[in-house]
Amino acid sequence: MTVSEMSPSRAQRQPNTQRPNTCCFCWCCCCSCSWNEEDRRRKSLETHLETISNCEPCTKPTLEEMRVWAQSFDKLMKNPAGRNVFREFLRTEYSEENMLFWLACEDLKQEMNKNTVEEKARMIYEDYISVLSPKE
Repeated sequence: MTVSEMSPSRAQRQPNTQRPNTCCFCWCCCCSCSWNEEDRRRKSLETHLETISNCEPCTKPTLEEMRVWAQSFDKLMKNPAGRNVFREFLRTEYSEENMLFWLACEDLKQEMNKNTVEEKARMIYEDYISVLSPKE
């Protein structure tokens, strides 16, 4: 079986097998390819998301707490169980970075030092708003 007859995953697993110099069709060898760029962005995002703990210490939410969350996003986000539930929802929508943005903005609101505020604002812009941002 030649390399061109193999599936992309089999071609990648074969040691000493050279892949053809193609771009964006079953597999990719081009470093500037947008397919590779998306993969790099996803890895960067996954690394950054690891800074948020997977499960904050919390108890199982009560029915009343969930009713309150339905009426107030602020109350949802102030409750550790609420944040965990919302974060799991965002994961299913591939939107977990939205929570990172919100948390970064909330952290910025608490900052009093002018230089730190400017630095955090610049980082928020670069990480979430700029067209060059991997999370834009």
